Amino acid sequence: MKVLSFLGAVGFGLFAGVWLVELRHKRIAAMQPLNINQASESEIVRRLGLTPEIAERIVEHRPYPTKMDLLGRMVVPQELYNSIKHRIAS
Repeated sequence: MKVLSFLGAVGFGLFAGVWLVELRHKRIAAMQPLNINQASESEIVRRLGLTPEIAERIVEHRPYPTKMDLLGRMVVPQELYNSIKHRIAS
């Protein structure tokens, strides 16, 4: 019985450890700027909180030499650009 309890505790510890490592990787990825030249539409929606229509426009007008091209090509309005500019890269 002690062996089963021990094995259960070890199994739970391994599961929890793997889960925490995965969670950390997701947080680190979320903190890094999103490359608008490589991200999928769904990733743009998920990571930037944009509508699918705006994400589709971003993908359609690629490539972007600089992130400022989102404004220059009138892909997104100024107010939206100001809210996402610190979370994107080109």
